[in-house]
Amino acid sequence: MLSTQRTLRLPAAVLAVAASIAVVPSTAAATDSVSREVVKRINIQRIHHGLRPLVHDGRLDRAGRSQSSAMMARRSLSHGKPDGKARLTRLCRQMHARTIGETIGWIRYRSARKQAAAIVRWWMRSPPHRAALMSPTFSRIGVGRRTGKWGRARVVWFSADLSG
Repeated sequence: MLSTQRTLRLPAAVLAVAASIAVVPSTAAATDSVSREVVKRINIQRIHHGLRPLVHDGRLDRAGRSQSSAMMARRSLSHGKPDGKARLTRLCRQMHARTIGETIGWIRYRSARKQAAAIVRWWMRSPPHRAALMSPTFSRIGVGRRTGKWGRARVVWFSADLSG
């Protein structure tokens, strides 16, 4: 009887450990601390204005990182060729979302600790960006960022992708 209990406990423990390992890389580890802080700061603004917080989504993080990488490679600030509609439409289908939105921006490089505060402050002072981030239509968010050069300046490109 004792050997049967041990046999049953071991697979359950192994499965629990394996499940926790499988979940961590796809969510927390894949998102850097600055991107998580951006989401936190946006949610503070939303809650302050009576809106529900956005749920952080790893798929949207990946989309945001991809968009930030593309902007860095092109050395431009744009939603894509010509207006990013095809990319956002594909993302909407992949997310099974009714709507998708995106805010983009860049800031001059500063310490990682100050990047989240700077981009959220910039977006909240811009009426179209603020409207997207504060829209009750959206329920999920992902943030991507890339650091590179724009001319001689070291800058950080940010993309916040939203779905609802």
